[in-house]
Amino acid sequence: MDKQIAITGGAGFLGSHVVDYLVNEGEDVVVIDDFSSGSRANLSQSLVKPNCAVRNTDLTKREDAIGAFEDIDVIIHLAAKIGGIGYFHDVPADIIALNDAMTRNVCDAAVEHDIDRLVYASSSMVYERATEFPVHEKQIGEIPPPDSAYGYQKLSGEYYCEAYHNQYDLEYAIFRPFNAVGPREPPGDEVGQAHVIPDFVLKILEEEQYPLKILGDGHQIRAFTHVSDIAAGIHACVYEDAAQNNDFNLGSSEGIEMRELARKIWDRCDRDREIKFETEAEFEHDVQKRVPDSSKAKERLNWEPEVSLDDALTEYIDWYREEVL
Repeated sequence: MDKQIAITGGAGFLGSHVVDYLVNEGEDVVVIDDFSSGSRANLSQSLVKPNCAVRNTDLTKREDAIGAFEDIDVIIHLAAKIGGIGYFHDVPADIIALNDAMTRNVCDAAVEHDIDRLVYASSSMVYERATEFPVHEKQIGEIPPPDSAYGYQKLSGEYYCEAYHNQYDLEYAIFRPFNAVGPREPPGDEVGQAHVIPDFVLKILEEEQYPLKILGDGHQIRAFTHVSDIAAGIHACVYEDAAQNNDFNLGSSEGIEMRELARKIWDRCDRDREIKFETEAEFEHDVQKRVPDSSKAKERLNWEPEVSLDDALTEYIDWYREEVL
């Protein structure tokens, strides 16, 4: 493990957990972040260690981005404008323009500095219009492109990786995380600004809503994956030969309806009466089902999730009580 690994967006929710994982594995890590949404507090465990450094960089600025990756061997590109389904609808132009600019600048920096491998964070949203489940990597290119700006831009980023490989021989690996869950993700100011678990915990634990307001009919299905498991998959994408110029789903295959997810959180928040739901209009492009087939990652990367959803929810609620309330 003699590589210098840069993690863009490393001060964010998922990024900070990836930083912690790699630092604990003994990797030399450089966090590339402008702290517009991430926080140095998220990095408190790693910044005290000698193998973690920070470069405050706005990746939308081309010259700054190119210069930030000098002496770097591997880039894990996580930086993106991201949020819940409501966020996707509020700022679709920003998502397309800014995420595209960051991806292009990072790819150009990778070529400029002869990076060994670019590990690109795509999204389960690239499967937005899938109708067969669980979704498999081979469906990319077979199903229609996503309707949402975020999903479309993430798919575009995958094409960037392939195009830069074809033109500049840039080595890459693509991973698609499915619904990461873990500490350090606070709820948004409005419903849909963050992801569903922070939203539910806010409504159930802090606001004590009754009945619980839920988007749509609540029968939407998602598969949740603990951040430490996703971090382990990303680490494998850095080193495994099988990851070279390849793409992988990183997610649990165990889907759950949103009503059942809400019940699990309700029970862990010690509410004193049976849960009751009040349905609200769902957002456009709210995918009804998203469950991955991650067998390719298991076979080629020796990866599979280890943390159960029940354990992940207990951990998140404990963190919320301590850090948010």
